[in-house]
Amino acid sequence: MAEYRLVWFQHLHKAAGTYVIRRAMANGETFWPNHENGNPVENGKVIDLWNKSSSEITEFVDECESRGVTFVACEWGGPDFEALANDERVVLLTCLRHPIKRLISNYNYDHYWMWTKSSNYSEYLQEGHLHSSSEYYTKVFARGELDLDRAMSNIGLFDHVIVAEDGMDILNQLGWPKESDTTHPTFGDKKRAMILFAKFRWFRLFNYLKKNKYLPPKELQIDDKNQLDLKLYNSLRA
Repeated sequence: MAEYRLVWFQHLHKAAGTYVIRRAMANGETFWPNHENGNPVENGKVIDLWNKSSSEITEFVDECESRGVTFVACEWGGPDFEALANDERVVLLTCLRHPIKRLISNYNYDHYWMWTKSSNYSEYLQEGHLHSSSEYYTKVFARGELDLDRAMSNIGLFDHVIVAEDGMDILNQLGWPKESDTTHPTFGDKKRAMILFAKFRWFRLFNYLKKNKYLPPKELQIDDKNQLDLKLYNSLRA
């Protein structure tokens, strides 16, 4: 019997995460019986892996092994990375893209899919959601803190760190040769266009069909608000 391995994917919003998850699925990885895009679900709710203690994380990995689960996504916070790295059964994987491009993509996605009530970037950054806040990467990997050193230290625990702009060749090292053509783009979804039409969002529908992308205004100084994330990203590119 092959040695047990659990791929733990730290899913970062709008950073090619859905592609990675579908690639894992296409190559035969076993997911939690009930899951939302790889995130394990119990009693109708995503399991809050990011709130678990080190011993609870180990117990969860034990349960994954007993169930034959070989792939888990964690999307809504940073778990105890040290506990996972110290578990020989776990392979840590994540994928990042340029932090400003990620934020722009996330804003437009949420805007057109009506998952935000914000009418501009300033409101969006203040919504209180981790994925729509500034310094998103740093907060995830430093587990809620604005601590670049801690974030980098935790990223250093990962077995595989993909920078989306550099391609997905790393996934071949996981034994995932089969491609997945699944992407999660903001534009081009007929169902989304029909929903905008049904809800009489004519102006938004027009912009959606024209693929008009909203950019943060210069006065918001979005780069200054994400200096830590830019340093983190650039260090990985280097």
